[in-house]
Amino acid sequence: MQLLQYTQRLFILWLFFPLLGLAQTKESWIDLPPTQWPTIGLINEVQYKNGDRYIDPSFRYAGTGFLINTGTDTLAATAKHILWVAKNKQSSGVSINAHLQRWTMRPKGNTQDLATMDQLLNEDPNEKLEGAGSSITERDWIVFSVKKSSPKLYPLKPRFTPVQAGEKVFIISCPYNDSTTQIYPGIVVRKYGLDIFIDRDPKANMGGSSGSPVIDANGHLIGIISASTVDNLTGKPVVVAISSEYLAGVLNKKPDLNKPKADYGVTLLKIAQEKGAKAAIRQYKTWIKNPQNYYLYNLWSTNRNGLRETGVKLLELNRVPEAVEILAFNTKINPSFYQNHNLLAKAQLQAGNKKAAIKSYQLSTLKYTDKANNEAFKGLEELLTKK
Repeated sequence: MQLLQYTQRLFILWLFFPLLGLAQTKESWIDLPPTQWPTIGLINEVQYKNGDRYIDPSFRYAGTGFLINTGTDTLAATAKHILWVAKNKQSSGVSINAHLQRWTMRPKGNTQDLATMDQLLNEDPNEKLEGAGSSITERDWIVFSVKKSSPKLYPLKPRFTPVQAGEKVFIISCPYNDSTTQIYPGIVVRKYGLDIFIDRDPKANMGGSSGSPVIDANGHLIGIISASTVDNLTGKPVVVAISSEYLAGVLNKKPDLNKPKADYGVTLLKIAQEKGAKAAIRQYKTWIKNPQNYYLYNLWSTNRNGLRETGVKLLELNRVPEAVEILAFNTKINPSFYQNHNLLAKAQLQAGNKKAAIKSYQLSTLKYTDKANNEAFKGLEELLTKK
């Protein structure tokens, strides 16, 4: 019901923000060489009243930021996890307004053309910033009102229409190890809820790109760079952008804007214990068929894999056959992560199936070839030398 209400509010937002609507025109500069594009990518410079600035003195600035043209106002944004770097040690939540002395954004190598932040619009002291229970990268935007801004800085127009696989995009970034702003082309691989997977040159220097705007082929803002990961289906490296849908929620004052995604592993474990592994797998297949469930559950994450967590818990409960079945299914759904194969091998050994465990370890060594850090190599050696 809440999701339906939000969709309705978002549709109303499209109607009443002319620049954010469905019929956006191509930006006049987008077909020019990138060196002739307006000044978009900015660096974040932060100072708190208590003297805090950055988590480490080696940082000269904190990631990348940019300006936004809403059609009625100019806002600014960067990644929420920038607060891990531009850290106010007095706050454990996403709360900086009372503590902030100055937050400016400016072009790299230019100290004259500034944008000065006013208030953090999506401040939430109850949203845990770090540690167990923190899920800020699921909604990795902080959005500011702006006190003043140089006319030489260009605010992007957001796009809220759906992003499609295969779209050409550009990431406008201020990497720490480059003296100037960099523009990286990319291709949208797929979209999981708010998360947009983007294929780009893996050799590109991306350190400091957190908070970078992602624009489409027409020059409109579609997302913000949050992280790098491995595509769970292909095993290839991708960057993850958080969709401008979250920005729409900020503008539309969406309730429960920062509510974490549910831990689906808890539900799967309960189903597996009560109804068996096959029932848990059926439930997972039902979830992934509906794109809306990716907004509610972290169904793709390699770090928080509810299938893997369920299998491990079942092993701890000595429910070995169910654990093997769940973990085997997990390697089919998420074949690229070597640890998934290692866990399956351990479960298969616990079930007394040495032949299957050898095969799982062999697959793991193909996924990750570092003998020093992939325990599958040692596991294989032990299994193959035993009589």
